[in-house]
Amino acid sequence: MQKVSVVFAVALMSLLLALSVVPSAYAQEGDKKLSKEEKEKQLKFKDGITRKRKAVGPTCAKRLERVQEYVAEEQWSEAEKQLKGALVRACSEGFEHSEVNRFLGYVYYSQEKYDLAISTYLKFVNEPEADLDKKTDTRYTVAQLMFMTENYKGAANQLEKWMQEATVVARDGKILLGRCYYNLGRKNEALKLVEDVMKESRTAKQTPKESWLNFQWVLYYEKEQYKKAVGVNRILLTEYPKIKYWKQISAMFGALEDSEKEMLALDLTYRQGGLDKEKQFIALAYQYMAFDVPMRAARMLEEAMEDGFVEKNQKNLEVLGAAYQRSQEFRLASPVLEQAAKMADDGNAWSRLAGVYLNLNENEKALVASINALSKGGLKRPDLAWMNRGTAEAALHCYDLAADSFGRAEKFDRAKKGAANWKRYVQMEGERRAKLIANGAKLATCK
Repeated sequence: MQKVSVVFAVALMSLLLALSVVPSAYAQEGDKKLSKEEKEKQLKFKDGITRKRKAVGPTCAKRLERVQEYVAEEQWSEAEKQLKGALVRACSEGFEHSEVNRFLGYVYYSQEKYDLAISTYLKFVNEPEADLDKKTDTRYTVAQLMFMTENYKGAANQLEKWMQEATVVARDGKILLGRCYYNLGRKNEALKLVEDVMKESRTAKQTPKESWLNFQWVLYYEKEQYKKAVGVNRILLTEYPKIKYWKQISAMFGALEDSEKEMLALDLTYRQGGLDKEKQFIALAYQYMAFDVPMRAARMLEEAMEDGFVEKNQKNLEVLGAAYQRSQEFRLASPVLEQAAKMADDGNAWSRLAGVYLNLNENEKALVASINALSKGGLKRPDLAWMNRGTAEAALHCYDLAADSFGRAEKFDRAKKGAANWKRYVQMEGERRAKLIANGAKLATCK
């Protein structure tokens, strides 16, 4: 939105120019009676015909010059008092009153008396004798103030009239009207205005303002037009490169189920130091693992934990442990998963830890971990816990116990075939070793 203060500064400057006329000129303009034809010549029509600029009379001019001094010193209360007095005594109705009201509107605005500023500016806009060009500019100012005070319906009404009156309709004004429509729930109309502005910008070979593009992105996002939102993000990243736009485009790729681009965009955000929330780091860790780069996930999480972005709680430690495990870094995975398992209310971390111990050939620890997993329960994959237990028992030569564990795993569809094969194997191996021991062989047995 164009800054209100800029508009007021322009309005004030035009007023000062009106007051710069010498007193004799005021007198001549004030004393002269105009015919109907002459008055018509002074009006500015849409076909480009212009009128001679009016000026206030000498008495009114002196009062306004005095007000200028108060304004320059920011003595707003005194300026307000003088202008109210001018309406009663020094300045006559019609054109002079219109100029006083325009000036008074600025004084109200400067004191943050926005409702009074709006009503006073509207008096100027509705004055038949007021300068037409200034009316149009002031109508835009009123719209800005109404928008600022959340009177979106009134602002939209003023902007619609402004668009009909203005010789040139600035793109900022269209965007402001679009924002009014958005706040009024007229989002399709808002989007049409924004798209028109973007088309005008392309035709003029000008870069759209960042705030315009952000507004367009919101409109596409809320309409779930994610491909178009990605297009806007690409422009933002080209013209106004910021980390937040990498986050946005990553989220849009996620919504479009383009996982690879989602991961790459979030990875670029991370590499630029743009991640600052725990959930962002965890999400990226899962994405790294999904694309088979678990070691990158582990290193990133370790760093984030050290920097305080990611808490070392049970859930996050499980993710870190899983990343190390999938990287085949079992020595790094085991202490992390041990921490997680001790914190956990369920047995999932213990079950994962059992698998890590088996890979390290630490079979006794694997057996204890798998027993703990099954004891705590709440397992996502109970079949794996029983498989780990059976594997550990078999490695410790407890073949009868292993056969029982594989039999338990066999009850689950996901492990049925593999568990049955292992069950047959340990039963046969147990029988074979029992015969060898019976014949005097010295073999390890279950402890």
